[in-house]
Amino acid sequence: MFLSDLSIKRPVLTTCVMLALVVLGLFSIKGLGLDSFPKVDIPVVTVSVVYPGASPDAVEQDVVKKIEEAVNPVEKVREISSTSQDGLGTVTIEFEIERDLDKALDDVRSKVGQIRRNLPDTIKEPIIQKFDPAQLPVLSLVVRPLDTHKDMSPRELTRIADEFLKRRIENIPGVGKAEVVGGSTRNILVNVDPQRLEALGLTLPQVMGALGQDTMAIPSGNLLTPTREISVRVDAKARKVEDFAHVVVGNRQGRPVELQEVARIVDGIKEKRSLARMDGVDAVALEIQKQIGGNTVAMVQRVDAAVKALQPELARLGVTTVKAKDNSKFIVDSVDDVEVSIILGGLLTVVIVFYFLKSWRSTIITSLTLPVSVISTFTIMKGLDFTLNTMTLMAISLAIGILIDDAIVVRENITRHAEMGKDHVTAAREGTAEIGPAVIATTLSILAVFVPVAFMGGIVGRFFFSFGITVAFAVAVSLFVSFTLDPMLSAVWPDPEHEKGYQESHHGHRRFIMRTVDWFNDRLDGWEQSYKKGIEWAMTHRAAVMGVGLGSFVLAMSLSGMLGGDFMPDYDRGDFQVGFKVEAGASLEAAKAKAAQLETMIRTTPDGQPSREVEHVYTTIGTGLNGTITEGTIYVKLTEGHRRDMKFIRRELRDRFRAMPGVETDISAVSDFGDSKPIALAVMSPDRRTMEKAEPLVLDMLKGIDGIVDVTSSRDKGKPELRLAVDRRQASDLGVSPYTVASLVRPLVDGTDVAKYEDPASGEQYDVTVRLSDPDRSRGDQLEVMTVGSTKKDKAGNNLQVKLSNVARFEETTAPSKLQRRALQAQILITANKEGRTLNEVVADANQRLAQMKKAGQLPEGVDVVFTGSARNNKETAGYMGTALLMAVCFIYFVLASQFESFKLPITIMLSLPLSMVGMVVMLLITGDANSMMTSIGLILLMGLVTKNAILLVDRALQNMREHGMDRKAALIEAGTTRLRPILMTSFAMIGGMLPLFLALGAGAQMRAPMARAVVGGIITSTLLTLIVIPVFFDLLDGFSWAKAWAWAKGRLKPTDK
Repeated sequence: MFLSDLSIKRPVLTTCVMLALVVLGLFSIKGLGLDSFPKVDIPVVTVSVVYPGASPDAVEQDVVKKIEEAVNPVEKVREISSTSQDGLGTVTIEFEIERDLDKALDDVRSKVGQIRRNLPDTIKEPIIQKFDPAQLPVLSLVVRPLDTHKDMSPRELTRIADEFLKRRIENIPGVGKAEVVGGSTRNILVNVDPQRLEALGLTLPQVMGALGQDTMAIPSGNLLTPTREISVRVDAKARKVEDFAHVVVGNRQGRPVELQEVARIVDGIKEKRSLARMDGVDAVALEIQKQIGGNTVAMVQRVDAAVKALQPELARLGVTTVKAKDNSKFIVDSVDDVEVSIILGGLLTVVIVFYFLKSWRSTIITSLTLPVSVISTFTIMKGLDFTLNTMTLMAISLAIGILIDDAIVVRENITRHAEMGKDHVTAAREGTAEIGPAVIATTLSILAVFVPVAFMGGIVGRFFFSFGITVAFAVAVSLFVSFTLDPMLSAVWPDPEHEKGYQESHHGHRRFIMRTVDWFNDRLDGWEQSYKKGIEWAMTHRAAVMGVGLGSFVLAMSLSGMLGGDFMPDYDRGDFQVGFKVEAGASLEAAKAKAAQLETMIRTTPDGQPSREVEHVYTTIGTGLNGTITEGTIYVKLTEGHRRDMKFIRRELRDRFRAMPGVETDISAVSDFGDSKPIALAVMSPDRRTMEKAEPLVLDMLKGIDGIVDVTSSRDKGKPELRLAVDRRQASDLGVSPYTVASLVRPLVDGTDVAKYEDPASGEQYDVTVRLSDPDRSRGDQLEVMTVGSTKKDKAGNNLQVKLSNVARFEETTAPSKLQRRALQAQILITANKEGRTLNEVVADANQRLAQMKKAGQLPEGVDVVFTGSARNNKETAGYMGTALLMAVCFIYFVLASQFESFKLPITIMLSLPLSMVGMVVMLLITGDANSMMTSIGLILLMGLVTKNAILLVDRALQNMREHGMDRKAALIEAGTTRLRPILMTSFAMIGGMLPLFLALGAGAQMRAPMARAVVGGIITSTLLTLIVIPVFFDLLDGFSWAKAWAWAKGRLKPTDK
C-alpha cells in the first residue's frame, strides 16, 4: 500500500506528521470552551410587549392577537404561541429548523413594525429577540449582611446589590444580564388623600402634572460673551425628599395649595413583585444570565474571580455573597467524569491489547493510535467552533474502543507475518497490504454510519451534528495512523518476542504478570480449537444455525416492546426544583407563607428532624418573563456523597406535599432549557368557553393514568376583580369620557411614576410615584368617592367634578390572571411528570383514552388536544432516528458493495446487523434502561461496529478462495480460526473502552450510560453469533443461484447440494 510503504521508507517524515497532528490538537484544546450542550441556534423568536395597567384580556385583544395575525404569514412559521397577563404580552414564534434565524428575526421585526400604529399608544416599545437558553439564569448569588451588620435594612441591602454589585457583574465579559430578585427598591411615594383633593377642588391630573413640571432641570439656552459661551439651566429638582411637600399643585381662592395639603410624602420602597429566600430566610439575590452564544463555565469563572476581588469592598459595605445556584458546577463535574472515562477506557483498552499481543512493545506501537487520534480531533473541533460538551466528549469516550481497532488488526497481522519468519520490513509491508482492504472497509462502514447522524433532521440533528463529526474525524485519523505509524514502528522498532523461538527460550523467566498473559493466551488457544470444531459442526448443520440466528432476531423484536421509551434518560444531577402555585389573587405574602411551609418539608424528614440529604434550598417568586406573584420555584441542592437516589427523595416529598392545602406543586429535574416537565398537552379551541369545558375532562383523564404525577393546568380559578362598568349614557350626560375614568383609576390603584428624585449623596435616581395610600388601595369604596373632571363647567367657569360612583358601577367578579393561545386559538396547557413508567408508555395510554373520549363524544365539538414539549419531540426524534438508521444501513451497503465489487457479498456481512439486536435489547432490559435518543444513537453506532468483524472474516475467506484456491468450506473454517484472535481483540477493546461509560459512576453518567450499554450488549451477541452464523450464511449465499433456487423449488435439488 502506498501510505504504509511511504511511511516505512520515510520514518522521520511519518514521525513529524504524527507530532504535527498532536501539536495542532494541543494548541486547539486550549481554545475550546466548556458547556453542557453544543451551541445551537434554536429557530424561535419572541415578541414581548409591556402594556401598563392592562388586564390579561385587554393585552390579548389589543396587542397579542394583532401581533399573531401580523407574523403568521412569515415564511416557514411552524407554530405561534402566546401568553397574556397583567400588563404584559409575550408572543413566541417557532420556525422550521432550516429557517435562517437572523432573517426570521428581521421578518418578524418588519411585520410588527407595520402594525405598530394599530397597537395602543400606552404600550412600551415591543422587544423582539431570539430565544436562547441564555435567557435562563445560570448563576444565582444571594447578597447577605455580615454578622456585624445584621441590622442592615432591606432597602440598603438592595441598594448595594443593585447599584454596586449588579453593575460590576454586568460589565464582566460573557455576562448578559443580572437581575435583582427580592429587592426593596427605594421609591418616593406620594399618597394622595381623596377627601382633601375633593375639599380643595383639585383633581389627580393636576397633582401629577405639577409634580412632573416643577421637579425638573430645563436647559434655557446660552449666554454669549466675546470670549466664551455660558449655558443656562433652570434647576427645579428637589434637593431632599422634604422639598416635595412644597410643590404647588393648585390654587384655592387665590392661595397656592402645596402638595403636603393633599398628600403624604413617604420615602419608602416600591411595591414588591418578586421574592427570594435562602434556607428559610428572606434574601436579596442576583439572577445572572450569560450572553447569547456565551459559555456558561467561562462566565461563571469570571464572575467568581470578580466577586472574589470585590470581597474587601463588600466587607467594607457590610455584606457578603453566597452561591445559591450554579449551573456550571454540574457541567464541570460531568466533563471531568467523561475525561476520567476516556482515560480509564484508554487504559483498559491498552491492557486488553497487551494480553492479546503478549508484548509491551507491540502494545505501545498499537496504543499510540489513541493519543494521536484523540488529540488531533481537537483540531477539527476548534475549526468548527465546537465546545467540550456532553455530545463531543461522549463521542470521544465511545470512540476510544473503536480508535485502536484498526491498529490492532494491522499490528496483529504484521506480527503473524513476523512469526512466519519474514524480516521486519517485509512483515510490516506485506502484513499491512494483506489486511489493508479489510481495514479500509471496516473504517468506511463506521464513517458511513455517522454521515446520516451528523446531518440528521430536526433540533436533535443540530445537537448530534458535533457528535457525528467528532467520531467520524477521530476514526478517520485512526485509520491514517494505522497505515502509517504502525507499519513504520513495526519496521524500525521490531518486536523480538514475535521472532521464532523467542517465546520458547525465555518462557521460564516470565514474571507473574506475564504468567497471567500466558494463561490467558493458553485459554485463547483452547477457544480457537473449540471454535474450529464449532464452525465445522455449523457448516454441516446450516439449517439449525440459521434458525438460531433468525430466532435471536425474532426474540430481540419481541423483547423490545418491553423497553418502553423516553426522550432522554433520567439521571441524578444532585439537584431538582419544586414548582408551586397558590390560588389566583393571593398576595405575595400569602405565596411566601406557602413557600415557607414547603421549604420546611423539604429541609426536614417526615419525623421533623433536619434532613442530611438537603444542602440548601433557594426560593424565588415572581421571576422570569411571565412570572407572577402566585407562582414560584424552590431549587433544592442535595448533599454529595451518601444519600438516597434522587427519585426516592422526590417521591417522598411528592407524597408529603399532597397533604398541604391551597397550593399546587410539581417536582421536576433542573433543565437548561426551561421545559422540565416531559408531558404537556395543549387543549385548544377557537372559543375559550368551549375549551374551558374540556379542560377538567382532560385533567381528570391524565390524573387517572398510572405513572403520571404532578398534573397541573395553566388555567386558574380566577383572580378577584373589581370591575368599573362605565355607564356611557350617564357619563356622556355628565361630560365624562371613559378614557378620563381609566386615566384616573390606574394612577390611584397601580400608581404612576411622574418624576425622578436624584439623591445628592449617591447621584442615583429614584421614581416618584403618585397613588392612593396602602390602606385606601385595599378599599373599593375609596374609589367610589374619587372625582373626575367634567367637560361641563359651573357658574364660575370651573370644570365640574363628578364622582366615579355617578358614572360607573362597581362590580366584584373574577377574571383569569393569565391567558394563553396556540396556533391562533385559545389554549390551556396541562403539564405533568412521569414516575415509574416511561414517556412512551404513559403517552400511549393518554392517546388511547383521548381517542375513547372523542369516540364517546365526551370532548366538546371544536376542541383539539395535542401533545407538545418532550412528548412531541420524542415522536419527531423517533422519525429522524429511523431515517438516519435506514440511511446508515444503505450507506454501509454502498461502501461494502464498492469495496468488494459485489452486490451479493455485502448481504452476508450485513447479516451481523440484526444479530446485534438481541444483545442490545437484553442488555437494556438487564440494566433497566428504556429506549431513548441515547440508545438510538447507540444502535446507529452499533450498525457500523458489528460489520467490522464480519468484514474481517469474509475478507479472509475470499483471500483463501481466490489466492490459495481453497474450497468454500475450508476457506471459511480457516478464515474463522485465523481471524478469531483479531475479532475477539477488537471486540474486547471496544467493550473495555466503553466500560467506564457503561458503569455510570460519575456526574450525569446515567444520561450517557444507555448509549454505551446498548453498544456493549450488541457487540457481545454480534461477536458470538457472527463467528458462527456469518460463515454459514456466506456458504449458503455464495452457492446460491437462481437456477439452483428453481430446481430446489421443483424438488429436483437437495438442500445440501451445491
